Amino acid sequence: MRSMRLLTGMSVRAKATLAAVGTVALAIGVCMLALVLVLQQNLRDSAKTDAKQAALSVADQLATSGKTRLADKALVVTPQSVTIKKVTGKRITAGRPAEAPPSGAFDSQAPTVLAVGAHTAYSVDVAPSTTALDNATQLLLRQVAPAAAGLVLFVAALTWLLVGRALRPVAAIREEFTEITERDLHRRVPVSKARDEISRLARTMNATLDRLHQAMTRQRQFVADASHELRSPIAAVRAQLELALARPSRTDWPTAVHKALQDTERLQAVASDLLLLARLDAQEAPPRAPVDLAALAAEEGRRHPGTVVAGDGDTRPAAVVHGSRVQLSRLLTNLTDNARRHARSTVSVGVAVRDDMVELAVDDDGPGIPESDRERVFERFTRLDDARARQDGGTGLGLAIAKDIAHAHGGTLTLHTSPRGGARVLLRLPATAVVR
Repeated sequence: MRSMRLLTGMSVRAKATLAAVGTVALAIGVCMLALVLVLQQNLRDSAKTDAKQAALSVADQLATSGKTRLADKALVVTPQSVTIKKVTGKRITAGRPAEAPPSGAFDSQAPTVLAVGAHTAYSVDVAPSTTALDNATQLLLRQVAPAAAGLVLFVAALTWLLVGRALRPVAAIREEFTEITERDLHRRVPVSKARDEISRLARTMNATLDRLHQAMTRQRQFVADASHELRSPIAAVRAQLELALARPSRTDWPTAVHKALQDTERLQAVASDLLLLARLDAQEAPPRAPVDLAALAAEEGRRHPGTVVAGDGDTRPAAVVHGSRVQLSRLLTNLTDNARRHARSTVSVGVAVRDDMVELAVDDDGPGIPESDRERVFERFTRLDDARARQDGGTGLGLAIAKDIAHAHGGTLTLHTSPRGGARVLLRLPATAVVR
């Protein structure tokens, strides 16, 4: 746990350096261990082979000296670690060495005087030399180990420098990002020219800042527009009440109350629309189920007898989408209300299914909407005819709410020219298969 807390507090640069050093040290350690094991095995095999050859040489010399019968003593070249015994087990001790070998090593060429008898069998045992093994081990400890430690330090320093250089843009991004507040969302973090993960991170952060800036701008505009829309009816109600109180005896109280009630209803409509927009912006998902748009259109026609509902009877069962019936009903009501405010005489609603999409079209025979304004009318609190819209009770939020509901259901809402001469608002939503 302590080691985990220590790693958690380390920087990315330190973690990368530690990982690189640990990897290199482990690799070097494994390689050195394998090298030592292989070298030791080879040196042991070589020493055993040399000892065997030395034993054979001594035995051959003893046999040759015994056959000559020239003397009881023979000059035999023996290794320092040789052991010669008779068949009876008696050990033959070495006589005067012709040349003593250096201390701590053996010389296979040093002659030794041994007492031998004719026609006597001997056993020769030569111990393998460990000199080469000891020398190799000391060489690894004195030279290879320091070189390996130097290599590990070099890798640590190189990794520290390279990771620091690679993370330098991250520090610049962090410094710039900490200075960005809601008042200067136009600023962006620097993007390096390299096409690596850091540059992609910077571009993603800038894209997020763009969306945040747009959202903040939209929110500020929305608050300003909402304040303006609420201020007008509030000011009207206050003026009427102040005028009535200033002249109570000359006030037509039923008329004053009726006007105040109209402004209060307008306030209530704006507040309801603002609350719905806030829910749509928060992407609150209401309960969804299959909804028949043709049935909704028929209900709308029954509520407003002047609205003509046209639909293909063969396609009506398939005009089903998956969504919130309450929100889709509100969408249709907003579209028909907007059409009725601008129509001269007729408003029609048509439902059809084309290419796995359900299309709902609301047409009117009014003056229509110019192409230059067909995107702007979906903005919040937008009125092309401000005075008429206020008189008719419009809040300027109907089409904006309808478009947000369409987008929340994975569809589109667009404006076109109606065959009746006015405007056509076309809703397209993905069709849902009907389970029978």
